[in-house]
Amino acid sequence: MTELTLNSLRSQRSTDWSFLPIVKTVFLAVVVAVTFFSEQDLTMSLTENFVADIEDQESWASGGNSLRRIVFLGCAVIGMFSLLLERGKTFRFNLPTALIVIYLLWAGASAAWSIDAGTTIRRFSLVLCCAIGCFGFCKLIDVKDAVFAAVLVSLAYLGLGIAAELAFGTFRPHWGEYRFAGSMHPNIQAANLAIGCIAAYTMASVKPKFKVVFYGIFGLLFLFLILTKCRSATAAVPVSLGLIWLASQPVRNIVIGLATGFWLLSCISLLCLAVDFNPIMENSEVLLMGRGEETGESLTGRLPLWQDLAEYISYRPWAGYGFKAFWNPRHIADIALSQQWVISEAHSSYVDTTLQLGIVGTILLFATALSIFFYSAITYRKTMQPGYLFLVGGVAFCIIRGFTESGLNGSSPITAFLFLALAAHSWNGDRIPLESNHNLNDTLSKNA
Repeated sequence: MTELTLNSLRSQRSTDWSFLPIVKTVFLAVVVAVTFFSEQDLTMSLTENFVADIEDQESWASGGNSLRRIVFLGCAVIGMFSLLLERGKTFRFNLPTALIVIYLLWAGASAAWSIDAGTTIRRFSLVLCCAIGCFGFCKLIDVKDAVFAAVLVSLAYLGLGIAAELAFGTFRPHWGEYRFAGSMHPNIQAANLAIGCIAAYTMASVKPKFKVVFYGIFGLLFLFLILTKCRSATAAVPVSLGLIWLASQPVRNIVIGLATGFWLLSCISLLCLAVDFNPIMENSEVLLMGRGEETGESLTGRLPLWQDLAEYISYRPWAGYGFKAFWNPRHIADIALSQQWVISEAHSSYVDTTLQLGIVGTILLFATALSIFFYSAITYRKTMQPGYLFLVGGVAFCIIRGFTESGLNGSSPITAFLFLALAAHSWNGDRIPLESNHNLNDTLSKNA
């Protein structure tokens, strides 16, 4: 009787990756891919330096994309249906959820002091739709399903990008100045590939039987990540994988590993000083990934840009200019004239957030991301579900990338990932495997 019950319960637990969860995962991947497809530009690889002219950027700043708004509204509707139809999970209010609610309230309230209330309300509604969609999806699926969906979305956009470049004859990886763009700017493509790399690496632990396949996918995505020549994203992936490894280790190993790493780094630094060797300067061409001509010493023009934007921040340091309201046609034109290149973002999520929502908004955004990181690591140790390691590495990547790239505070795939990560902690269904273990032990005890 005990053996029969054990086999029955194991059979029930083995249905996590049955037909229905896979359908839900594919459905999530399709919805995410379609939602952000409205932002794709199949001719991006034909654009000189991958930068739209000032007229196009001013038009985007003033009007936006109607199709994009419709698609995001559809995503919110699907999320609402998921929230209403799925009754197997209950909501848990935790620190990351509290922080994101406060951040969203602050962003919505910024319409009251925004320099363009219409733009703020319109852009905020997109983020709200994204949040509703993500929370609905996470009630429908488990964390490991979201990891697999991230792999599928990354592969889909990679395939689309390769097809676009092959069609236009711009796929030339053997050229020294080539950067893989596909259907989006190389820096945005790099973020897509990086999240896919972290997801594929995690899936090797989620589904050990297929780890060779997922390691192969990781290698493919990382190869094209290098071809984007995006330094920040490429460097952030190994760091994120290292943090995933640390999060999966016992506390004793973490302390020993950090101490050993610090000791080795100190020894190498002292040795370099003793022999008057500068490894950064000696390998600058490698570190700049062949983009040394792009003012690499000033972070590809970012430092002068940030210095220019600091003056704007000084006028409204605490509350900002309103959510997504700063980059209007006038500011784009003024900064383009000052910097001598067309720009419609700060190339830093934290500088952008300070411009939009002030120091208060930046603190809330950074605190939210940091709390999700630690909450994911703690939850992994409680549940031992590898899917939470994806959240650890993914959020770490978002935090690191946020220093030199925008996209963390808007209706972007990076923001969608943060919402998914946050929502994954808000539904108690993610702890079912541990509860199943307890139920299994209780059942065996009663039968014995």
